[in-house]
Formats: sequence, structure tokens, C-alpha cells
Amino acid sequence: MKRFLFFLCLTVLAVACSPREQVVTVPDGIEDNLYRFGVNTSPYEYFHVAETPVPNGYKPFYISHYGRHGARSDWGYAYGKVVEAFTKAHEADVLSEEGERAFRQVQAIYDLHNNMNGRLTPRGAREHRQIAHRMYGKYKDVFRSGSRHVRAVSSTSPRCLVSMAAFTGELLSQDPALDLSWDTGEEFMKYLSSGDPEDVTKEAYKIIGEFVSGHKADTAYFAERVFSDVDAGREAVGGSVEDLMSGTLSFAAVSGSFDQDQTLIDLFNVEDLKQYARMISLNLFLRQCNSAEFGDRRMAVPEVEALVHDLIGKADEAIANGDCVADLRFGHDWHLLAFCSRIGVKGIGERLTKDEAPDWPAWQYTPFAGNFQMVFYRNPAGKVLVKCFINEREATLLGLPDGPYYDWEEVKKAWVNP
Repeated sequence: MKRFLFFLCLTVLAVACSPREQVVTVPDGIEDNLYRFGVNTSPYEYFHVAETPVPNGYKPFYISHYGRHGARSDWGYAYGKVVEAFTKAHEADVLSEEGERAFRQVQAIYDLHNNMNGRLTPRGAREHRQIAHRMYGKYKDVFRSGSRHVRAVSSTSPRCLVSMAAFTGELLSQDPALDLSWDTGEEFMKYLSSGDPEDVTKEAYKIIGEFVSGHKADTAYFAERVFSDVDAGREAVGGSVEDLMSGTLSFAAVSGSFDQDQTLIDLFNVEDLKQYARMISLNLFLRQCNSAEFGDRRMAVPEVEALVHDLIGKADEAIANGDCVADLRFGHDWHLLAFCSRIGVKGIGERLTKDEAPDWPAWQYTPFAGNFQMVFYRNPAGKVLVKCFINEREATLLGLPDGPYYDWEEVKKAWVNP
């Protein structure tokens, strides 16, 4: 009996200490994972963080979701010039060993890009399969209840459609008995996608330009890593190391999307990478979030309000008749940020100024496959609570007390009358 108890204790300890289940804290910066420097072009990271236990007597019964497409290729209009410059330096035999590795990676990404801007990569599909796998594993009882009907709608963008296919395909692989429906079309774009108004873009870029002009990139560090002879290298690429550096940075920012190692990222001074991340954070917050300068105009875009009402309407429908156990929406990062700002998700919805926005850790909120989930719970008396997640991490709502489990009726009142 003692031996049995000894082995039982070992088994319990092994499960409790499993790295897969280890609770972690979300990092503050990009230092331990430099892929994050691209911010909204960084690969999705899952952090198994601590969660508040579900109140006694409540069980989940419905999920509402909005997910950005997964990792994609970028807009590579200048890629050919970068490849050409590296080719000239290679042929002139002025690339260092590290420069030669960079050349090979640039060529690999260029070939994988294959003249298709914004195309979902295999990693992007994998990100959505993994999110769906975790969602099903965590909420099996939701998917196995009632009608088992799951409704999925997508932006008309191919990368969103393929993301939807990957996500729902994983759900079906977990449970072939699910009743899934898929749809897309221009009418759905009225609540699945939005961008900042043109006047906001124009004014924001003036601020972003001033911010960029205040930092001088370390071109010497880059050149010394790439070239065996800097002067000969500069001559081989036509005299402009700055252009090659800028173009290489555009490859580095999406290298993770193509499952490449850090070869290109390591060509840059870490301080330059941090400054690039700050610039992207400023750009995203000014143009898509609740900034002091432009938030009122950005939040007024009708597609943002339409998503709020779509979520409320479908949730109320699920509460009333149980015909749908999950609503899945697949769209874009700009709309995800604007929506989360509008409803006051903590970490996104705060009002920041142009001076504060560069230090907003945007990479935590809008990587590829970034997502917002609401899980609805009900007790035997019929009271409904809701809990929000951003990128599968428990989130609270600004202006509402007593989170993270909120009375659904109180949430609706706050959203309809912000």
C-alpha cells in the first residue's frame, strides 16, 4: 500500500509540474524573443497564464470570438531590390559569413513569398489550428451541448478564409459531430473589417514621422555584420547601406511567418529593433485605438459599432434559444484593436497620448492570429455571466467593477451607452 501511495504521489507531481501546464507571466519586453519586434507581424505566442476560478454553480454554454488571420507574407514591393543588392555583394565576394547566411535567408523568403502579398503561410494556418485545439479542449462541454451548431464567418480576404478553414477544420478533427456553417461576403465586411479615416491617417503620419526622425539607426552595426569589407560592400550595393538595411528589416519583420531562424533579426542592433517596435506601437495606437488625439474619430467608424451589436445580438440569441454554441469571426488586426478599444478591454482601451503610445506593448495584443473571446456562463437560476479573453489570456473591462466575470446585462448596458 505504501509503495502504491508513493508512486501515486510521483504521478501527481509529474502532472502538476508538466511544462505544458506551467503557469507563466507575460513578459514586458521583446528581449527574450526578438521576433516580437515586428509587433503586428510577430508570430502568435500562447502564454498559459493564471485564471480566476469560475463562480460556483456556473457552467459555460456559449463562446463568441473574433480572430485576426494567422501569419502571412508581407507586401513585398521592394523585395526584388534587396535580393538584387545581396546578389551583387555575393558576386563581388564582399559578404561576411553572416552576410552569406542572410543572403540565403532573404532568397528563401523571397521564393516563399512568390509574388503573393498578404498570403497566409503554413505557420498562419498552424496558429489557428492550435488556438482551436486549445479552445475545444478547454470547453468540450460547450461544443458537445445542445444543437452543437458552430457558426463561422470570414472577411473576404483569402488569408482570413484560409484561417477560418484551419480553425474550423481543427474543431471538426476533434469532434466530427459538430454542425458547422461557413460564410463570407461583402455584407459581413460591414462588421468584420475597418480602418482609420483618411484624415486620421494623414494627421497621424505627421506625428509618426516626427517620432522616426528623432532616432538614427545604427547602420555601422548592420554593415559590419553583413560585409567582410564595409567599403567594398557599400560600393558593391551601389553606395547605400541604408537602403539595404531598411529593405532587409522588412524581410526580418516577417521571417517568423515563414518559420525562419533569427539570422536576419540578428543583423540589427537590439536598440534599433526596440525603436522599430515603439514606432509600430505608436502607429497602431494612434490610428486604430482610443488615442487622445484621434480616438473619438476612430471609434465612430460604423463597422466598429456594427461588430458590437453583432456580438450582442448573437449572444442574446444563443442565450434565448441555444441554437448556436459558438460564433467565430475571422478578420483583421486593425478592426480587432478598434473593437477592443471601443468595448474597453484593459490593456487596449485606455486613452493614451502620442507621447505615451510608443511604450504601449502592442506586440502583446496584436500578433498574427490575435483573438478576442467571450465565454458565457449560466447558473441553474438562469443568470448569465461573461468572461473576456485577449489572446487566450483573461481580460477585464474598463469601467466595469468586479471582473473578470461580469453580469451580461450590465455589460450590454455599458456597451450600448458608453
